[in-house]
Amino acid sequence: MRIKLSRTHLMFLLLVFLILIGCSPEKSREVASSSIDESQMIKAFEGLEIIGEGTHFLTAKIDLTQTLSPEFKIYALVLDEDGYALPKVSGYTHDPQLEGKNHLWFYFFLYAPGHLPRSWEKSGYIRFIVATEDSTVLEKDIEHRKNWDAEEVKIFDLPSPPDEIPGCIVLKDYTFLARDDYRKPEGYYVEGKIVGRDGEWTHFVALSDIQGQEEEPEIRLETDRGWLELAEGKSHSMPEAIAPAPPYVQGWWDGKGHFHPDPVRVLGLKRE
Repeated sequence: MRIKLSRTHLMFLLLVFLILIGCSPEKSREVASSSIDESQMIKAFEGLEIIGEGTHFLTAKIDLTQTLSPEFKIYALVLDEDGYALPKVSGYTHDPQLEGKNHLWFYFFLYAPGHLPRSWEKSGYIRFIVATEDSTVLEKDIEHRKNWDAEEVKIFDLPSPPDEIPGCIVLKDYTFLARDDYRKPEGYYVEGKIVGRDGEWTHFVALSDIQGQEEEPEIRLETDRGWLELAEGKSHSMPEAIAPAPPYVQGWWDGKGHFHPDPVRVLGLKRE
């Protein structure tokens, strides 16, 4: 049995087809690549542009020439002149989702209440890392020098990282790592966020009990015992006649100056 369609019916079906095509999202026509073009990716990293800067932060931008599959993640680390990541400078990747642009921003910021060792003041490179869940695909170091410490904190240009940044404090050396930092916390840590304003982050808000784990040392050499205040990283020796400001962690320090909680819990924690 043949079905005969009139010219009116054919025109109606054609119109419906054209409407369906027109309603499809623009991004559906973009095909995310399941592999990367290393030369193009390196070229994107070499085109690094600084779009925001302050005494304690740096905002960088790259232009991607290809849409990557979600399995690929792009990270960046701030390195010193010898190629080691600066411990007190963390960061994370941000997609500003600008229409018609394929930009990625990288927020870097210093969190170091109190004294910053001179050897940690200056950076020499930014290392870009393309990785999947299982492996590192590509690394590229781009030269960029910056002094991260100064007596007067200033903002030279915006945009800056947000005033509140989620992440965790690593207890052994009171280092803050943003939630999407390429580095992962080693040993015990406490989840929370750093808070500040005007390009400076001044304190940590603890939002969890102690997470993670660490191996018990074969030989336990305690150089001191006391507590670590989580808000600003202040530490006090047990003999000091000072009451700790909550939330805090009791514990001991080893010969390297690393702090070990004992007991493994946060005291005086108030959850938001």
